[in-house]
Amino acid sequence: MNRITLLAPTPPDLSAFGVRSLSASLRAAGVSARIVFLPGAIGRLRPDGGFAYAYPARELAAVRELCEGSTFVGVSAMTPFFDRAAQLSQTVRQLGIPVVWGGVHATLRPAEALLHADFVCVGEGEKALAALAWLPLPAGEGAVLPPGIHCRSGTASAPSPDFAPAPLTADLDSLPPFDFSCEQHYLIAPGKAARVLDAPLMERLLPLVPGPKGTLRRVYRTMADRGCPHNCAYCNVPTVKALHAADPVPFFRHRSPEHVIAELVAALGRFPSVAAVQFFDDTFFAKPLSWFEEFAVLYARRVGLPFYCQASPATLDAGKLDLLLDAGLCFVEMGVQTGSERIRRIFRRKESVARIESCGRMIASRRARLLPPVYHVIIDSPWETHDDLMDTVRLLANLPKPYGLAISSLVFFPGTALHARAVAEGLLQDETAQVYRRPFHVPPHRTYPGFLLYLLTFQNLPEPVMRLLLRPGLAAWFGRAKPVWFYRLGYVAGEAFRLACKGVRAMLQGDWRRVGAWLAARLGGEPGSRGRMGE
Repeated sequence: MNRITLLAPTPPDLSAFGVRSLSASLRAAGVSARIVFLPGAIGRLRPDGGFAYAYPARELAAVRELCEGSTFVGVSAMTPFFDRAAQLSQTVRQLGIPVVWGGVHATLRPAEALLHADFVCVGEGEKALAALAWLPLPAGEGAVLPPGIHCRSGTASAPSPDFAPAPLTADLDSLPPFDFSCEQHYLIAPGKAARVLDAPLMERLLPLVPGPKGTLRRVYRTMADRGCPHNCAYCNVPTVKALHAADPVPFFRHRSPEHVIAELVAALGRFPSVAAVQFFDDTFFAKPLSWFEEFAVLYARRVGLPFYCQASPATLDAGKLDLLLDAGLCFVEMGVQTGSERIRRIFRRKESVARIESCGRMIASRRARLLPPVYHVIIDSPWETHDDLMDTVRLLANLPKPYGLAISSLVFFPGTALHARAVAEGLLQDETAQVYRRPFHVPPHRTYPGFLLYLLTFQNLPEPVMRLLLRPGLAAWFGRAKPVWFYRLGYVAGEAFRLACKGVRAMLQGDWRRVGAWLAARLGGEPGSRGRMGE
């Protein structure tokens, strides 16, 4: 039997939905599949792009050993993990084993992918990879490859008919659930030897998310959707949609409630310590009302755990929200992105400030049944002015407290409209440094509105204090004085205070595992995520 090894340089949460879906489909097609997870944070990336991650020799030796005898090796990585994907591919190709790249980055940069791999999968890879697994490899130029699979004979420098994507899967229920079987799963954690990622170990590594009164809950993460109905300029979804413009299948699709519930029931049987479910869909509320009506009944009856999800101001709906609350919804996070009308036009976000505030009030009116929400914002756009960022601060200050705040720095990811604009305006001089190696969490301590934004990450900041700081005269004085040293000092003090609160709470609750995890991360030299989500 052919054996395919999938390498997943992934964030620490080990979700890796794309690789897990590929593995499940390969197994359903009768192919032996192995997954090697290589989790790693990106906390050491620097704004100047001057740091590059590299695997040490010990970890690469473990990769070589686990890949030996494979028919081919698949590599799927997000843009910030590009360096690691390239290094893994070089290691595998030295063994004479063909390498296939896939995922969104490879789909939008297929020619670049073929500089590091023998094949690239453009688009959804479940059926394409399963078909490739039964072909004699290596295939030479002119070989008939499955739709969506392309080999090194391609010479185009951007997506074109030469790199046609695999057809979209019309019925997501026809695909097996994500592979959390823990069969032939391996873990190579930073600085550690390769381990079998069996069910008990996987259960211990499942993510922890905030629960009531500062507690943490172990969650099982999944996705019910594929695609996205929005066309945000900072996201690569519109470009991927354009690649599938001729495909009769709608780009945004969802699994049936029964299919999702069956996955959750099986996962809870495998991981009994799971205390909640987290849906990782960007726009969970985009599905039709009938889906929620069926889902709410099935979830309450057969799962019954608290669950977390994400929303957008354009899709959040009171009727759907109440159905989910009755089923067990306990938390909503929502993408606000900006309070500036001008920046919203640049970002292609259609919702108004009034709509965002209405959604904030909708969530706050149900606070007795919900944990404090988290709102996402994007800063550090080269087109963003002092006034634009102050508009964002004012919008957030008007949203009902308490809430958490997730602050991201704009990165020009390949395939996005903003990437194209940045290139056209000469803003991208070194793509490796400015995109591939740039962090998307940069502390907002360089300007007065950025510092105010940081203060809003503290849920208990008194409203009169923020109203005082927003007074035009005070904002104008800070704008003239530019005391960056003060902002940075305040940031250091704020993070020390936040850390002390978390540490004291963890010790009072006897949560020594949390304390130990923090110490292990710091001793390993990996910085934290620096003031995101709030406290």
